[in-house]
Amino acid sequence: MQLSGAAKKVFSGSALRVCNLLAAVVVSFLLIPFVVHSLGDRLYGFWSLAATFVGYYGLLDLGLSAAVSQYVCVAIGQNDDVECRKIFNTAFRIQSTLGAVVLLGTIVLAAASPWLWHHPSEASLFWKVILVLGVNMALVFPMKVYTGVLDATLRFDIQTMLDFLGLMLRTILTVVAIRAGWGVLGLAWITLLASLPVMALQFFYARREASWARLERATLDRKKMRSLFSYSVFTAISNMANTLRFSLDALVVTVFVGLAAVTHYKVAAVFSRYYIGIVIALMWPIQPVLSRLYGQGDRQKLQNLFSFATKISTCISVLICFGLIAWGKPFIIRWMGPAYTDAYLPLILLSLAVFLDVCQSPSIVLLNSTFHHRSYAYMNLAEGLINLVASLLLARPLGIVGVALGTLIGAFFIRVLVQPWQTSKASGIALGAYMKVLGGALARSAILIGASIVLAAWGLKPNYPYIVASAGFAAAVYLAASLWVVFSQAERKQLLSMFAKWLPKQWTEPGGVPVVDGEGTST
Repeated sequence: MQLSGAAKKVFSGSALRVCNLLAAVVVSFLLIPFVVHSLGDRLYGFWSLAATFVGYYGLLDLGLSAAVSQYVCVAIGQNDDVECRKIFNTAFRIQSTLGAVVLLGTIVLAAASPWLWHHPSEASLFWKVILVLGVNMALVFPMKVYTGVLDATLRFDIQTMLDFLGLMLRTILTVVAIRAGWGVLGLAWITLLASLPVMALQFFYARREASWARLERATLDRKKMRSLFSYSVFTAISNMANTLRFSLDALVVTVFVGLAAVTHYKVAAVFSRYYIGIVIALMWPIQPVLSRLYGQGDRQKLQNLFSFATKISTCISVLICFGLIAWGKPFIIRWMGPAYTDAYLPLILLSLAVFLDVCQSPSIVLLNSTFHHRSYAYMNLAEGLINLVASLLLARPLGIVGVALGTLIGAFFIRVLVQPWQTSKASGIALGAYMKVLGGALARSAILIGASIVLAAWGLKPNYPYIVASAGFAAAVYLAASLWVVFSQAERKQLLSMFAKWLPKQWTEPGGVPVVDGEGTST
């Protein structure tokens, strides 16, 4: 059986996003030592803190980006272009208003610089950096609507191409700026200048792909606006919780440990950030398909895709988590130097915390796609509050280890004790059936990764060739074995069919293949 057009787009979108993210990982790991050693721990910590402040502007999105994508996908599933046009125009007006609010907030924050920084030179630098980054963020808000259009139309390839373009522009300009001695302010200008061509191309491609993505002079559709906000309010709560979980750590470390320690903590946090990014890149493209199936009312196909995605997510999550734990210390020593080995224990704690989250990422996508995102928002908020309280209590006695431990404590209570039960309750999937899929995939994957690491233990040295060769060997052994141990025969054929153009024809013979978007059942 051949993959459907939607399934091919989902798979190619996931693959392209992962490739793009891996490119970002390589660039980041090459640039961070270069930038840190050029600026110094304190000034790099200053840059990280400024970026964190601007990152908080994302909370003003109020979850509208997710709401737009959800409602547009449901409308596409119902073949309703008029509804798509109404959603697009309403969302653009709202996001443009929020962009203006971001600009106003930036001006206020810049004016408050003398009260935030005691040293006049740092205050002067801060307001300039914040102003440039704030202008960039103000432009990003209305452009999120066009990003949502590309996602809803399953044009992940275009969005990935644009993301890669932005990555290359930022990388090249960063090297130029650091070598020219432009410092932190130069990095801020680079962020803005690299975004402008990407935004222009997003506008062009979104209009080309969707005939309904056109601005109209009609008055604001208040009914549509209420619908969007009724969905987005809970996504906004989830986003706020994510800030508590991951984005307040830099502030906590600054207050209780010191500004220079932010750099050491980021050495650990950068691994967890890309860990989350890789799994999301793999799993998130299924949300538009799940939303379309929900719009069509096809519950069985939706559940088939969810179960299949859960196995894939668990398999990949186990590989990355235990790979970071095994190769993290020798990599940090070779990458940043022995002075940064204090980041290894936080890396372990953060990796485990992220693992508890992302191995269940398809359940989050399912809840969002079926309008059960309220329960996830409350779970996320509870985890964020537990994380914040635990980090505050542990930061002073344990330093950056305490902050990372706070993240793990919050993840354990919510992701292990609450999320499986809540997913079952909200989705209608029996808890036993869900845990059988999740637990079975987790147990088999854990055994396989343990054996793979033992076989590759010869490469656990602070030496790039050894690290790359042994990690690659372990990953190849693990993934090959997972095809036969974690997945059923039909699922294995489905995965192999996705790689059909690169595999021998006899490996991908048709028969019993469960189609990803539900055009057929998984056996």
